[in-house]
Amino acid sequence: MRVSIISSVTVGASTGAGSVERSALAVREVLDRSGIDNGEVGLLLNTGIHRDENIVEPAIAALIQKKAGINLQYHGQRAPALSFDIMNGPCGFLDAVQVAAVTGPHKVVIVAGEGHPSRTEHPDFPYLTSAAAVVVGPSPDDAAGFGPVYRARTTAPDKPLAYMPLATMGTEGVRVLGLDQPEEAALERGLDIATEVVVRCLEQEGLDPADCVLLAGEPRAGFAKTVATAAGIDEVHTPGTPADPHSAALPFAYRAWLAAEPRGRARHALFLAADGHFVAACAPYGL
Repeated sequence: MRVSIISSVTVGASTGAGSVERSALAVREVLDRSGIDNGEVGLLLNTGIHRDENIVEPAIAALIQKKAGINLQYHGQRAPALSFDIMNGPCGFLDAVQVAAVTGPHKVVIVAGEGHPSRTEHPDFPYLTSAAAVVVGPSPDDAAGFGPVYRARTTAPDKPLAYMPLATMGTEGVRVLGLDQPEEAALERGLDIATEVVVRCLEQEGLDPADCVLLAGEPRAGFAKTVATAAGIDEVHTPGTPADPHSAALPFAYRAWLAAEPRGRARHALFLAADGHFVAACAPYGL
């Protein structure tokens, strides 16, 4: 079953708010905007990576569901709601789309976002403190909405790029995050696999690049435009934010495309998720 985007919102940082509160706000706003009530939501998927106080359990999706007030009573609802996390960096959004496509007729809310675990602004935190929420539901026909997700990856890095430094964090673990940057060679490979997966998506789906718009994150300046040029796509939209929204990059890019004036005449959008060095995924979206 193909699914289509019904509504979407993005929200920025607010003083003192953490990732759970910010994500719950995005969920409430997207449901209000779409006119969908809580009883129609059968599944909430959280794809955010960095979370308040480095919480491991319970799933952040469950905390967001509770704070957003979605189907808190399992019985007596039109659609008993389930929630869980999908942690796969910027590719998590497309993973969630795949899950939504096999859940049946219910509406699915996908929420993403990043924030430093201390709930404060850190100059060394490389991602945009923000959240985004998208409601998806069954597409009206077989040509509309998301098609299959194509994937590519290189050799996994020898060490994690984001981690909790257990040996040194002491009593400050809830406010500490370790972040390392990938090597230059990995950045080159990341550009290659992103280009390869977009070209493969075009070929397998039989799409003309002239009929497509590329919606992509921008893990570094010029990344999406370079991929679009290599794939022969003229129109490209990125989040347009001062920092990378990471797990929320695709909803931000989608909102940027909706706000563009004038908008091109593309018949298909290609959603490209890429971390810029290790993994990439691409899915066509019939307009």
